[in-house]
Amino acid sequence: MVTPVWQVVGYQNSGKTVFILSMVSYLKSIGVHTAVLKHHGHGGTPDPAVMKDSDKYFKAGADAALVEGEGVIHLQGRMEENFLSKSLAILMAFETDVILLEGYKKEPYPKIVMIRKEADLSLLEEVTNCQAVILWPGVALRDRIIHLNLPIFSLGDNQRIFEWMVDELGINH
Repeated sequence: MVTPVWQVVGYQNSGKTVFILSMVSYLKSIGVHTAVLKHHGHGGTPDPAVMKDSDKYFKAGADAALVEGEGVIHLQGRMEENFLSKSLAILMAFETDVILLEGYKKEPYPKIVMIRKEADLSLLEEVTNCQAVILWPGVALRDRIIHLNLPIFSLGDNQRIFEWMVDELGINH
């Protein structure tokens, strides 16, 4: 069985990371195993806070560097192309129940779209496969959301959102 992939998308500072952290915690509490892949969309490469040996190998030019300790791994790798598909292939090895993507707006996977302000509503016209919308307080429902016939949640209504997502995934818990 192929692991389902779901995306959480939104413009910068829309709450994607905090939402995914809460979702992962909830899913873990009900026995659902998750993997998360975040798109580093701020330009440049992610910079490790503390340089470890594996980071030194990578910085020295290794195409991949992995360190393992007590069953925990830290992996860095360089890929010439197909970044997302190769990253997903790596995560599939963990045999989780779901993979969550933060970002990658243009990819075709089912999406939860986070809208922080009314100007962000234009994102709904840019993405495909939108399955639900999360609105920050103060964002008024507009005709373009209502006619999409999608579930609309309020930011902070995490329990309802997470239960909806578990139902959508068809995960028995």
